[in-house]
Amino acid sequence: MGSTIKTIKLLAGMCLLAISVSAQNIDVKGTPWEGDEILKTPAYRVVAEDSIRSIQFEGLPYKGHTKQVFAFYATPGMLKGDRSIDKKLPGVVLVHGGGGRAFREWVLLWARRGYAAMAIDTRGNGANKEHIENGFEENGKDTPYFDVTLPLKEQWMYQAVGDVILSHSLLLSFPEVDKKRTALTGISWGGVLTSVATSLDHRFRAAVPVYGCGFLAESGRMKQQLDKLSLLERETWIKQYDPSVYLSRAKCPVLFLNGTNDVHFYLPSMTQSAALVSKGQVLIKYKLRHGHGHGWNNQEIGTFIDHYLCNGPALPKIKSLRLQDNILSVKAVSSSPVQKVVLYYTTDTNVEQEKCEWHFVEAVPSGKEWKVELPQKVVRWFVNVTDNSGNQLSGDLQE
Repeated sequence: MGSTIKTIKLLAGMCLLAISVSAQNIDVKGTPWEGDEILKTPAYRVVAEDSIRSIQFEGLPYKGHTKQVFAFYATPGMLKGDRSIDKKLPGVVLVHGGGGRAFREWVLLWARRGYAAMAIDTRGNGANKEHIENGFEENGKDTPYFDVTLPLKEQWMYQAVGDVILSHSLLLSFPEVDKKRTALTGISWGGVLTSVATSLDHRFRAAVPVYGCGFLAESGRMKQQLDKLSLLERETWIKQYDPSVYLSRAKCPVLFLNGTNDVHFYLPSMTQSAALVSKGQVLIKYKLRHGHGHGWNNQEIGTFIDHYLCNGPALPKIKSLRLQDNILSVKAVSSSPVQKVVLYYTTDTNVEQEKCEWHFVEAVPSGKEWKVELPQKVVRWFVNVTDNSGNQLSGDLQE
């Protein structure tokens, strides 16, 4: 009996140690996710396997049971039929946007790049887009993004952020994954989740929210949806879930990526979000369309993550920008030659920023600088630098 009690105490101590180690790197104190559930490594099972794996793992408690979450998982070794080559791999968690799912092609893209990649579904669906047993319940075709009338642990944002952090814990538990080299990227609503999760989960070494950001109450279609709520519900959602509440906690480098005319997430909201992050950067692309493929196919996402996880070359950046007598003087730095520096601007004052017409003019090299004239009556502008590999990065949005 004595040895049994000692064994139980030892196992309990080991569990507490595992949780305490995780707690050092997951900062959920004072948030809706505070508690031990978010700190555990979830159990999982393989539900299908070909050149990649389809898995289901345990999420947070939900409606009296443990929620099930579907994900695709792929590694370079899986694709080549030789798992022996899967050693000390960088890892990445991939989070879809509204109306999306765990995308098989997305994990393939990253596995071919040399990563252990996990694409999760936050809607309670599986590979065939049909609801899985004990998965999240949407109760209709629309995801209840802004519903705070449900009990806390039944709210989509609460559950979805939990899905992201728990999937990361699962990824880190795989022996082929390098525990010090993981990243996170998400598209649209996945970008919103990325913004929150990377602020709380400090095990990530880099993150790229695409389109999605914080300050949603000031941002296009997001503002429209929030304005439909009662004042109390609106304030509750913002306080509990808006990324702007959490982004100052983020410790890893974060690249916010968006297009000039995005209808859902306006540029000022994105740049304000980036300003909250100590290592925040911004990439604004001219008329970038909104969509999963349009989002994840931006080469800068891979370059950015490769830099911090695999010591690859950094994105180019603007070192300094000076405006004098309506002439912009730009100093750009890059690990490879700078190909061009471009001024983008709009003279439109339209409140619906997706309708603003943007123009651009290339700067000309002048010694160690690039120079370009700022047109009259400019309302909003920014400068992009491009290296000879086609990678871009933006300077600050100016208004």
